[in-house]
Amino acid sequence: MATTILSGRSLVLTIATKDYSDQILTANLTISTDRLTFDTIAGRAYKYIDNNATLDLEFLNDIGETDSLTKALWDATESAPDTVLAAVLTAKTGKTFTFNVLPSWPSQGGTGSDAQKVSVSLQVVGSITESL
Repeated sequence: MATTILSGRSLVLTIATKDYSDQILTANLTISTDRLTFDTIAGRAYKYIDNNATLDLEFLNDIGETDSLTKALWDATESAPDTVLAAVLTAKTGKTFTFNVLPSWPSQGGTGSDAQKVSVSLQVVGSITESL
Protein backbone atom coordinates (compact mmCIF):
# COMPACT_ATOMS: atom_id res chain seq x y z
CA MET A 1 0.00 0.00 0.00
CA ALA A 2 1.37 3.43 -0.94
CA THR A 3 1.93 5.94 1.84
CA THR A 4 -0.01 9.17 1.65
CA ILE A 5 1.64 12.10 3.38
CA LEU A 6 -0.65 14.87 4.55
CA SER A 7 0.50 18.19 5.92
CA GLY A 8 -1.35 20.79 7.92
CA ARG A 9 -1.93 22.56 4.63
CA SER A 10 -4.22 19.69 3.74
CA LEU A 11 -6.73 20.90 6.33
CA VAL A 12 -9.65 23.31 6.10
CA LEU A 13 -11.33 24.54 9.28
CA THR A 14 -14.70 26.21 9.46
CA ILE A 15 -16.26 27.50 12.65
CA ALA A 16 -19.84 28.77 12.60
CA THR A 17 -19.78 28.22 8.78
CA LYS A 18 -16.82 30.58 8.16
CA ASP A 19 -13.56 29.27 6.72
CA TYR A 20 -10.66 30.44 8.89
CA SER A 21 -7.94 28.35 7.20
CA ASP A 22 -5.93 31.37 6.00
CA GLN A 23 -4.94 32.50 9.51
CA ILE A 24 -4.77 29.14 11.33
CA LEU A 25 -1.24 27.91 12.03
CA THR A 26 -2.19 24.68 13.86
CA ALA A 27 -5.47 22.87 14.42
CA ASN A 28 -5.55 19.69 16.48
CA LEU A 29 -8.64 17.73 17.40
CA THR A 30 -7.67 15.62 20.42
CA ILE A 31 -9.89 12.92 21.89
CA SER A 32 -9.01 11.20 25.16
CA THR A 33 -10.75 8.19 26.64
CA ASP A 34 -11.65 7.90 30.32
CA ARG A 35 -11.41 4.25 31.28
CA LEU A 36 -11.29 2.48 34.63
CA THR A 37 -8.90 -0.41 35.12
CA PHE A 38 -9.62 -3.16 37.64
CA ASP A 39 -7.18 -5.83 38.77
CA THR A 40 -9.29 -8.93 39.29
CA ILE A 41 -8.27 -12.44 40.27
CA ALA A 42 -8.68 -13.46 36.62
CA GLY A 43 -6.58 -10.55 35.33
CA ARG A 44 -7.19 -6.98 34.30
CA ALA A 45 -10.66 -5.75 33.39
CA TYR A 46 -11.50 -2.43 31.75
CA LYS A 47 -14.58 -0.25 31.80
CA TYR A 48 -15.06 2.60 29.34
CA ILE A 49 -16.55 5.63 31.09
CA ASP A 50 -16.53 8.56 28.69
CA ASN A 51 -14.37 10.56 26.34
CA ASN A 52 -13.24 14.17 26.28
CA ALA A 53 -12.31 16.13 23.18
CA THR A 54 -10.78 19.54 22.52
CA LEU A 55 -9.98 21.54 19.43
CA ASP A 56 -6.65 23.27 20.05
CA LEU A 57 -5.89 26.18 17.74
CA GLU A 58 -2.98 28.51 17.18
CA PHE A 59 -3.56 31.26 14.64
CA LEU A 60 -2.41 34.67 13.54
CA ASN A 61 -4.07 37.50 15.47
CA ASP A 62 -6.66 38.82 13.04
CA ILE A 63 -8.48 41.15 15.44
CA GLY A 64 -8.76 44.04 12.95
CA GLU A 65 -10.11 41.98 10.03
CA THR A 66 -13.73 41.90 8.89
CA ASP A 67 -14.15 38.13 9.47
CA SER A 68 -11.87 37.89 12.49
CA LEU A 69 -11.71 34.53 14.29
CA THR A 70 -10.30 36.30 17.35
CA LYS A 71 -13.25 38.70 17.46
CA ALA A 72 -15.81 35.98 16.70
CA LEU A 73 -14.56 33.80 19.58
CA TRP A 74 -14.28 36.79 21.90
CA ASP A 75 -17.82 37.99 21.13
CA ALA A 76 -19.33 34.48 21.34
CA THR A 77 -17.65 33.86 24.71
CA GLU A 78 -18.77 37.21 26.06
CA SER A 79 -22.38 36.96 24.90
CA ALA A 80 -23.18 33.21 24.95
CA PRO A 81 -20.40 31.13 26.52
CA ASP A 82 -22.62 28.03 26.86
CA THR A 83 -23.88 28.09 23.27
CA VAL A 84 -22.10 25.74 20.87
CA LEU A 85 -20.50 26.72 17.57
CA ALA A 86 -20.47 24.21 14.72
CA ALA A 87 -17.00 23.19 13.53
CA VAL A 88 -15.87 21.13 10.55
CA LEU A 89 -12.29 19.96 10.05
CA THR A 90 -11.77 18.73 6.48
CA ALA A 91 -8.69 16.96 5.14
CA LYS A 92 -7.60 17.22 1.51
CA THR A 93 -8.56 13.55 1.16
CA GLY A 94 -12.20 14.53 1.73
CA LYS A 95 -12.41 13.04 5.22
CA THR A 96 -14.36 15.38 7.50
CA PHE A 97 -14.85 15.63 11.24
CA THR A 98 -17.99 17.52 12.22
CA PHE A 99 -18.57 18.56 15.82
CA ASN A 100 -19.63 21.40 18.13
CA VAL A 101 -17.35 23.49 20.33
CA LEU A 102 -17.94 25.90 23.18
CA PRO A 103 -16.38 29.31 22.61
CA SER A 104 -13.50 30.50 24.75
CA TRP A 105 -11.44 33.68 24.96
CA PRO A 106 -8.31 33.41 22.85
CA SER A 107 -5.01 34.50 24.36
CA GLN A 108 -3.71 37.96 23.48
CA GLY A 109 -0.15 39.25 23.23
CA GLY A 110 2.99 38.60 21.28
CA THR A 111 6.76 38.68 21.23
CA GLY A 112 9.09 41.39 19.94
CA SER A 113 9.60 40.84 16.23
CA ASP A 114 7.24 37.90 15.61
CA ALA A 115 3.75 38.07 14.20
CA GLN A 116 1.17 38.05 16.99
CA LYS A 117 -0.13 34.54 17.51
CA VAL A 118 -3.28 33.59 19.35
CA SER A 119 -3.99 30.24 20.98
CA VAL A 120 -7.16 28.75 22.35
CA SER A 121 -8.45 25.35 23.44
CA LEU A 122 -12.12 24.82 22.63
CA GLN A 123 -14.14 22.17 24.46
CA VAL A 124 -15.92 19.77 22.10
CA VAL A 125 -19.52 19.08 23.12
CA GLY A 126 -21.45 16.01 22.03
CA SER A 127 -20.33 13.50 19.46
CA ILE A 128 -17.85 13.85 16.62
CA THR A 129 -19.07 12.65 13.24
CA GLU A 130 -16.44 11.29 10.89
CA SER A 131 -17.19 10.84 7.22
CA LEU A 132 -15.23 10.06 4.08
